Amino acid sequence: MLRGGALILFALATLAADALPQKRTRTGRRTVAVARAAKTSEPPRFGDYPVKEIYGGRVAPVVLDSKRARMFRSRLREDSRQGVNFAGHYAVVFWGCGTGCAQVAVVDARTGKVYWPPVDYVDIPGPPDEDPARHPNFRPDSKLLVLTRNRYDGRGGRTTYYYLFDKNRFRLLRRAEETHPDSESSPEQ
Repeated sequence: MLRGGALILFALATLAADALPQKRTRTGRRTVAVARAAKTSEPPRFGDYPVKEIYGGRVAPVVLDSKRARMFRSRLREDSRQGVNFAGHYAVVFWGCGTGCAQVAVVDARTGKVYWPPVDYVDIPGPPDEDPARHPNFRPDSKLLVLTRNRYDGRGGRTTYYYLFDKNRFRLLRRAEETHPDSESSPEQ
C-alpha cells in the first residue's frame, strides 16, 4: 500500500509543479530548461543555459584562500591563465589524480576566486573538438558543466553529473547512470 501511496504523492507533486507559474528571466523568456530536463529522458543541453556575455579582459591572479587552493596552486595558476572557457568568465581547470582520474576546479577570471564542484574526482575529460568553444564538458557561452565518473565495471558504466553553475554555486540538474561499452572515456555531447 505504501508503494501505491508514494506513487500517488509523486503524481500529485508532478501535477502541482506543472500548475505553478513559470519564472521569467530578465529578458522575459521563460526558464523551462530545468523542467524539460526533469520531465524527459534527454540530458540537459549547453544551449539551455546561455550566458549574456563572455569576459575578454585580463585574467586575475588566483586567490589562494583555502588549504585546497594552496595545495593545487601551480595547476590552478597555469591553467587559468589560458583564459575563459566556461560560463562567461570562468576557467575550468583539470589535473590528474591517478590513472584515468582527475580533480577539477573553476576559477573566476575576473576575481581569481576558486570554486570546487561537489564531486571529489572525475574522469579525465575528453579533448575539445577542433573548436575550443565546443568542448564536450563545458563551453564559454554556457553555465552547464558535465562531469563523468567511470565505475570501472567492465561494461563501460559511468555516472554523468550535469551541473548548472549559477551565482557561484553548483546545482545538480541531473545524475545519470549510463553505459558506454565502446569507450571508457568521457561521453561526447
